[in-house]
Amino acid sequence: MSLEIRENRGVFEVMGKVSTQHINSLGVYFDSILESHDTFVVSLEKVTSLDAAAAHFFEKLYQKSAQRNKAVFLIGRQNETVLETMNTTKTNYILSADRV
Repeated sequence: MSLEIRENRGVFEVMGKVSTQHINSLGVYFDSILESHDTFVVSLEKVTSLDAAAAHFFEKLYQKSAQRNKAVFLIGRQNETVLETMNTTKTNYILSADRV
C-alpha cells in the first residue's frame, strides 16, 4: 500500500508506507494543516512501514507546531512498527500516551 492520508472526523489518518520519498509531500500537506488548525490529531496507527527519516519528519512537525503555539497530537503508540522505529530514532516522546 502506498502512502495515503484521510481526514476522518478531524483526525488525519496516515496509512501505508511512510519513507524518505514522502517527506516533501508530507511537509506541504501538514504545513497547510498547521496554517488552518490550532490543534489537530495525526494517527499513525495504520502505518505499515516507517523509516528513520519519516520519524524525524514527524518530530519536526511536532516541534514546528509548538513553535507556532499550536498542538499536534500524534497517536500510534499501539502500532509496533511505528513504535520500534521511533524508539530506535529516539523520537518516541512525540507519541501521545493515550488515544484522543
